[in-house]
Amino acid sequence: MAGDLLSSKVVVVEEEPRVRGIPSVPTSIAAAVGIAERGPLSEPVLCSSFEEFRARFGGFTPNADLPLAAMGFFENGGGQLWCVRVVHHTDVADKNTATALRASGFLTAGGGPTPAVVTGSLPGPFVLEPGAKLVVSVSGGPDQEAVVQATAAWLQTGAPGPYALADGQTLLVRFDGSFTQQVAFVALDFANIAAATDKELAAVFNKQILGAKATAESGLVRLTSDTQGTASKVEVLGGTAAAALGFPGAPAVGTGNVASVRATSIAELLALAAGLAGAVPSATPAGALSLRTVATGVAVTLQVRLGTSPAFGLDQDLHTGAASGAANALRVEGKDPGAYGNRLEVEARAPISGEPGVFDLVVLEGGLFRERFPNLRMTPGTERHVERVVNDTRTGSLLVRVTDQLLPGAPIPPPQTVALAGGNDGLVGLTDADFLGSEAGRTGLRAIDRIQDISLLLVPGRATPAVHNGMLQYAEVVREGTMFALLDPPAGASATDIVTYAEATAALLGLSEFGALYWPRVKVLNPARSVFGSSDTLVVPPSGILAGVFARTDAARPGGVYDPPAGIEAGRMFGVLGFETDEVLEEKKRDLVYPKRINPLTTGPGLPRFIDGSRTLKGDGNFPFVAERRGVIFIERSLKQGLQFARHKNNTEGLRATVRRTITGFLLAQMNNGAFRSRDPVKAFFVDVSDLLNTPAVIFAGKLLARIGLATNKPAEFIVLSISQDTRALEAELAQS
Repeated sequence: MAGDLLSSKVVVVEEEPRVRGIPSVPTSIAAAVGIAERGPLSEPVLCSSFEEFRARFGGFTPNADLPLAAMGFFENGGGQLWCVRVVHHTDVADKNTATALRASGFLTAGGGPTPAVVTGSLPGPFVLEPGAKLVVSVSGGPDQEAVVQATAAWLQTGAPGPYALADGQTLLVRFDGSFTQQVAFVALDFANIAAATDKELAAVFNKQILGAKATAESGLVRLTSDTQGTASKVEVLGGTAAAALGFPGAPAVGTGNVASVRATSIAELLALAAGLAGAVPSATPAGALSLRTVATGVAVTLQVRLGTSPAFGLDQDLHTGAASGAANALRVEGKDPGAYGNRLEVEARAPISGEPGVFDLVVLEGGLFRERFPNLRMTPGTERHVERVVNDTRTGSLLVRVTDQLLPGAPIPPPQTVALAGGNDGLVGLTDADFLGSEAGRTGLRAIDRIQDISLLLVPGRATPAVHNGMLQYAEVVREGTMFALLDPPAGASATDIVTYAEATAALLGLSEFGALYWPRVKVLNPARSVFGSSDTLVVPPSGILAGVFARTDAARPGGVYDPPAGIEAGRMFGVLGFETDEVLEEKKRDLVYPKRINPLTTGPGLPRFIDGSRTLKGDGNFPFVAERRGVIFIERSLKQGLQFARHKNNTEGLRATVRRTITGFLLAQMNNGAFRSRDPVKAFFVDVSDLLNTPAVIFAGKLLARIGLATNKPAEFIVLSISQDTRALEAELAQS
C-alpha cells in the first residue's frame, strides 16, 4: 500500500471492530387480547398510557376485561401495551366475517332529484338456503340476480365396510373449528363390532356428535357439517379407530360466497349486491338491506322481482325517484363496530364562521359534546371535503366516519340531528377460537404475529383450558420462546379448584416454562359504578396488574429483568384492595397450591398485597423460575439481534473469534447487572466457538456453531431459621469448674 502513496502523509485506516456491541432488546412490552367497548377489530394498537387506551378503545363496559387490565398495567408501572380487540367471527380465518356492526344514520339534503329506494324490513343475519336470490330491475331493464352459494364440508371413510373395530376404540372429530369431540365405539351398539356395518356406524355417530350428521351409503360413512358455506369444516383428528375407518387426515372445507348460509351477515349480503348494475346497496341503521338507484329523477324506477328470497324483507312494489325532495346526503356511522355507536348523535349545524356553502358537523355522546368539525363542504376534491376532514387518520374523528352519498349538485345538509342506531358488539357466540384467532386471518391472538418486540402476553378474562394452552403454545412454539405468558385463574376458584384446574382440567402443570399461573383474582376500586353497580370494589383478573409489576421491576435498575417480580418489595401490586377468596391468606392453602407451581397473590399483617411466587409451570425445564426464564429470553433475543453482522461473512477463524469476543463482552455486562450466580466470569458463564464444534463438516454446511452456558440465579423461595437455646455462658461456666 505504501508504494501507492504519492507523497509523505499520515493515513488513517479504520479497522473493523474486534468486539461488536450488542443492543439490549426491550423486556416489558406487553400484548393484551380481549373485549373492549370500541376500537379496530383484530388490529394491534400500541398504547403508552391509559388515557391513550381510552381514546382508542373506549371506557368500561360490563363484558370488557381489556380496559380493566390496561388500567392495572399502567397503574403498576407498565409503559407500552399492544391491544387487540376481540369479537365473534363466523370464520376466524376471515376478518370480514366479524359479527360486530357499526351504528349508522343519514344526514339528508333536499332541493334536487332523488333516487328510487327500496328498504327491507328484516335485519340481518339472514336465514337463507343455498341458491337464495336477490332479483331486481332498474328502470325497466332486464332482471339482475345476486345468488347465494354455499356447500357443506364432508369427509367419508376410506373404503366400504364392514369395519374391523374393537370395543372401546375412539375417534376424535371437530366440526367448523369448534371443540374437539370424542366418539366412542362399544360392542353393545353393533351386531359384531369386528365387522361393523356402515349403517351401524352412522347410527353411533349421530347419537354422539354435535354440529354434523352421519349418513351411510354403498358401505361408506360420510360426516357432513351442519353449516353450509366457507365456515363449514370437518376434521378427523385421530383416535384408536382412525386407522380402521380410514378418514382422510386433511380437513374438508365448505365453499361458497358466504360463511354460513343460515346466518348470512348484512356485510356479506352487501358484497353480493354490489354487482347489481345501476343500484347501490347499503345497510339501514337497524341492519336491514336498502337499495337505491344511481340515477335520480321521476324517470328512475327500482323493483324487486319474483324469485327474491322473502328472508330479505323486501317488497315487490315499483319504487320511483322524485323530481325534488330530501335525499340521503351523508352516511354517518361509528368509526368502529360496536353498540357504543348507539349512544352517538350527529348534528349538522350552520357554520360559526358564517361562510356560505359550508356546514359544521358536531358529534355528541350520551348528549355530551365530543367533537366538532367546522366549515365542511360536500364537493369532492376540495380541501375541506367532509370525508377528507372527518375520516383523516391523524386529525379526524375518534368516534365516527362518514361517506358522501354524492348527490347531484352536492347540496349541504341543513341543520338537523340524527341518532345513530344498529350498532352491535358482536359478542353473541363468542368462543375460545375468537381469542386464539387464525394465522391466515390475522385475528385474535394471531393479530400480533408481526409485532416483534412483545415479550409479555395476556388474555384478560378468558381463563379457559383452550386459551391457556393456546397462549403457552404461541409463546413457546409460534414465537420461538421469545415471549412469556401470564395466565389468569378461572373465576371463583378455591385452592383445591385451581389445583384441579392446573393438574387435570387444563393440564398445565409441567407443560411449559414460558408461562406462569397466578391465583386468585383480585379486588380493585370500582372504576365505574354506573357500569359495574354500586359496590365499592370489583373483582378483576390479575394479569394486567401482574404485567405492570413485571414492567416496573424490569425498569427499576439496569438488569431488572433478572430480579424476580415477586415478594413484598418487587412484587407489590398497586391498586389491589383484596382478593376474590380469603383462602389465599391461609398458609395451609398456599402450601397446597405452591408445590403445583401456582403462584399465590397474598398479603399479611403490616404487609402490602404482593406476588408470593415466581415459578413457571414447568419445574424440570432448563430455567424453571420466572425471572430466570425471562432473563434468558432477554439474553437470547439480544444475541440473536446483535450477531446479525456475522451472517453471510466467510466462516474463518477470525470471524469465529469476533463472535466469541462479542458474546463474551455482552455476557460480562449482564454479569455486572446481576444476571448470574457469580461475579466471577469463569463461574458465571462459558462461551465455546471452538474448532471442536466448528468442524470442517459444519463449516461446509454453512453453519457457525456457538455453545453458551449460563449459571442463572435461583430465587430464595424459603427462608429457614434454626433457633435453639443459647447455652454458651453455661458451658463456659461448667468448663471452668
